[in-house]
Amino acid sequence: MPTRNVLVVEDDDRIRQSLIEYLVQSAGAVRVDAARDGADALHAVSRTRYDVIILDLMMPYMNGIDFLDSLQIVRPRDQPACFVVTGMPADEVPAEAILQRFAGLVRRVFRKPIDLRELGRCVADALTPAG
Repeated sequence: MPTRNVLVVEDDDRIRQSLIEYLVQSAGAVRVDAARDGADALHAVSRTRYDVIILDLMMPYMNGIDFLDSLQIVRPRDQPACFVVTGMPADEVPAEAILQRFAGLVRRVFRKPIDLRELGRCVADALTPAG
């Protein structure tokens, strides 16, 4: 089975490193790359096919919403499973609004502090081939 690719897009160094370490330890045969913002992430997806993207919303240079809009344009087919991570309160950024706007692309919205086990389960499910 080929190695699966995961991209973690998070501007907070500590959170990004925690996510990477957890995924490497728990997800098995995955390659985990990192990006500090949406612009960095767009560059990464232009070079590598990612199966899963874990994406913060509030970042400098290009935020998560702008990244998702751009991803739909540069990769209209064969899109990765995206999991949004945000520290924004649910009343300011409702999960339903994100899931509806990016239907089929965003699988779930997580609030910080992140439940790593639940995120890990979601990533594992997304990486499991349908069949």
